[in-house]
Amino acid sequence: MYILLFPYLLCMLPVHSIYAQNIAEIPVQDYLASLIITCIFITVGIFGLNSFINNIYISELIFCIIFFLLLYANIFFVKLFSTYKRTLIKYQFLFIGLFILICTAAAISILYLSKLISPVLCSKILFYTSCFINFFVLIDIIKKLRDFYCDANSLPEENVCSLKQLPKNLPDIYHIITDSNTGFDRPEYYDNYFKDELLKRGFQIYYKAKSNYNYTFCSVPSVLNMDYIENIAGSVTPAKTLKFYGKNKVFNLLKNAGYKIQAKTFNLYKHLLKNNVSIKLIPLKALSFSSIIYIIQCMLGVGYVSNNFTEISKSIYQFAKYKTAKPKYFFGHLMAPHYPYLYNGEGGRIPAKHSRNPQYYLPYLKYTNKQLLSLVDSLKQNMSPDSIIILHGDHSIGSNDENKFKILLAIYGDNKYLKNIPDNCTLVNLFRILFNNILNTDFPLLENKYTITNNCTTIWSHNHFSKRFEKLKQKYKNKRVLFYGTGSFFKEFTSRYNISELNIAGFSDIKYNSFKAPVYNKELGAFIVAPDCIYKLKPDIVFISLLQSHHAEQYFNEVLFKDKNNRFKYEILLEETPRGVIERLMAQLL
Repeated sequence: MYILLFPYLLCMLPVHSIYAQNIAEIPVQDYLASLIITCIFITVGIFGLNSFINNIYISELIFCIIFFLLLYANIFFVKLFSTYKRTLIKYQFLFIGLFILICTAAAISILYLSKLISPVLCSKILFYTSCFINFFVLIDIIKKLRDFYCDANSLPEENVCSLKQLPKNLPDIYHIITDSNTGFDRPEYYDNYFKDELLKRGFQIYYKAKSNYNYTFCSVPSVLNMDYIENIAGSVTPAKTLKFYGKNKVFNLLKNAGYKIQAKTFNLYKHLLKNNVSIKLIPLKALSFSSIIYIIQCMLGVGYVSNNFTEISKSIYQFAKYKTAKPKYFFGHLMAPHYPYLYNGEGGRIPAKHSRNPQYYLPYLKYTNKQLLSLVDSLKQNMSPDSIIILHGDHSIGSNDENKFKILLAIYGDNKYLKNIPDNCTLVNLFRILFNNILNTDFPLLENKYTITNNCTTIWSHNHFSKRFEKLKQKYKNKRVLFYGTGSFFKEFTSRYNISELNIAGFSDIKYNSFKAPVYNKELGAFIVAPDCIYKLKPDIVFISLLQSHHAEQYFNEVLFKDKNNRFKYEILLEETPRGVIERLMAQLL
């Protein structure tokens, strides 16, 4: 009767091995929970089906094939949905319908084939085929995980720092990163109350401060290694850059200077700080990365439910009170005010459906800033007088243009530690200057460079986009066209494609919010206008020229279209066919 286990195991294997190419953080308890849930689900399903057809072999085969299809289809759809969000909602019913048809056809085929071939033989063939395929998939995943974790155990030689002639009394340093905090160089996100309160508390504000990258996976490792990430990791991809998050030059140098170090961050990055993942645990980690729990969370849009303020505040409070002869360095990375947006400025909960709507960023930013002030007040009451507090963002919010680099940077400390920090300080030079002042190092300042990382590369490599744009040009020939979004994607798009053949009514972007009436822009050669005034230009069609169009669609439907006068017809410029998506995803995986 052991042969009955073949189809059962057939289902279990791919649950934890297929499509796990992308690194994701799945806790071990989720992995174990997914095993239990899967076992229960498969057992109930097989015996439930058997009660109808009264053949355990055929029941197992039918259920396993359907489960296979469900699992692969779910993971594939999650990949699409997580990339394109609302742009794929309209395909959801078509997707479900096709899936039901495929499952029905598979079940009928199995019933037919069971009369020609022994179900037991089918079970053996499918099981051993699955084992063969999953073996190579798991090997590939383990290699990726080994590279991801183990390479971080040895830093490049230039990251091993030595110090000479250290000052006798070194200050404690409290370093807080607030994810995607814009600071004070963007009028649309200016928090005047926060600025005034920081100044009252003795902070020096650097109004023109900038990050060097537009995403966390490059920005934070770059800050902590005091260098451009290309020089450290050789590539700007998460698998290459994030390994230098916990193992970094700043931590290494401070350890050599005798500092007691404590670091806290949010769930996604916690394992990166530990740097103690045993090679023996990597196979288990590999199995956990495609757990059912993770798939369900993605499908339901379940994200982080905490901004980790409580954890950071408690840790920094206890660390400040901790008595030690050594100087102290605390590193805290807050999830806020990055989405999901949880609270408004008064502390009221933002509805889950608006958790990614950019219109709720400013209220959440103000809430975050108030929490930062409370954290600072608590810290100042318990820290030693000669301490330094560093508050900064890692990137800003919005389109991938120059605005994405404008960040918060505010520092509290003795002037002797803050000398030579320019108002336009960039993060790659921040600790170079601070360490020169604090530790008597002689780090040279690097040239300020700003790198936009995005996913456009593979878009232009396929001819689907060209065909779609030509189709749209023909469809709206002689119609008044307005482009929404003039960031990096738009600039790259217009550098590759000629839009002069279109009858352009104008351009709109959230950065034009102050233009409540159309204003002619010489650089663009057309009118620009605020999004809520698009209707004044009377476009026949609005092209969404953004890399991630779901934000714009959500903004249109939930904000602009509440006023009937503001409604307009729109098309997504970057809308790929299923075939185009598959080709692009395969290109990324390879």
